[in-house]
Amino acid sequence: MRIALGMLALCHLSAHAAEDWRLEFLQAAEVKTDTDSLRKLNESQHKSPEDLRKLIALLGADKVSVRNAAQEDILRMGKDVLPLLRQMPAPQDAEARLRFRIIQDRLTFQEAWDSQQLVRVAAAGLLYERENPGKAHPSRQMFVEFFRQPAGSLRKGYRRMRLLSSDNLDGSVAEETLRLSGKRALGEGDQRLCVSAQEATGEKQFPDRFRIHVKIGGMAGGEGTYHVGVSVGKVRALFHPGLDEGAFRFEKVGTRQELTSNEDMGFTPAAGGFVDMKIDVQRLAKGQVKLAVEVSGQDGVYRSAKVFDADQIGTLDQVSLDRSGRHGGDGMFRNLVIQFAPP
Repeated sequence: MRIALGMLALCHLSAHAAEDWRLEFLQAAEVKTDTDSLRKLNESQHKSPEDLRKLIALLGADKVSVRNAAQEDILRMGKDVLPLLRQMPAPQDAEARLRFRIIQDRLTFQEAWDSQQLVRVAAAGLLYERENPGKAHPSRQMFVEFFRQPAGSLRKGYRRMRLLSSDNLDGSVAEETLRLSGKRALGEGDQRLCVSAQEATGEKQFPDRFRIHVKIGGMAGGEGTYHVGVSVGKVRALFHPGLDEGAFRFEKVGTRQELTSNEDMGFTPAAGGFVDMKIDVQRLAKGQVKLAVEVSGQDGVYRSAKVFDADQIGTLDQVSLDRSGRHGGDGMFRNLVIQFAPP
């Protein structure tokens, strides 16, 4: 018990309130952040139907540079332009028609939070606040970690996140991927890279409603003996990479008490790959909390929802990316986004 309490304390080490992620993200994406540049970027993302028709026509331009620029301009508009795009007739030119189809496919299957989408959101948010002093844009209420800064060890934490490990195992970050090592000795154990509510929001607890997005997976080896997942408070939502049908369940952090039985996901999350996990968190009466989970991959979508009592989930003061279980493949994570004002 003393070890568990010591690990938990790591999640509450906060030297400052939540930081604004937007400037850092835009600078890393090499996007100019002066107001004029943000205004031009915002205008480029909001085109009229006539503007869109002109860009589609440029997909068949003589110069490759013009064709490429038109394609990127349309992609920068994001998923919101899809309904209008689908109403437009396909170009007659063969290459333009191919580019038109590629654009629709990329926007259709665009991740909930890819880099381009976050650039749009960050730029729009900063511009809104500069043009409306004293008002806060919803984009401010987010925690974003894309693991862009390499790290050979996580023992001292990773930026605003802290590593928890029951047997002193380490992790690393490379190629925009967090890895929690699967090279475990005998027995079960937990590894968690945790962000506290204090670090993410500046408050002691997360708000009554928030949404977690992350790309998650695991490497081959030890299929069925280890799991990856996301913990909210003291409850972990997990699945088994490479195991037939994935075997999803909820369990208690620390004790690993199963709160639900393993359930087939309808598809197998392939070892070595990623799926998208989304968790909607809602605080209810008497300390109860509802977790609604969606796991989506190329082969299917799995959904599960459950209400947990206060003594099961505890205080909503931490979220973590987890690898648990025995020796096996590394746990892998990308593109963590937590929305504190979800739609």
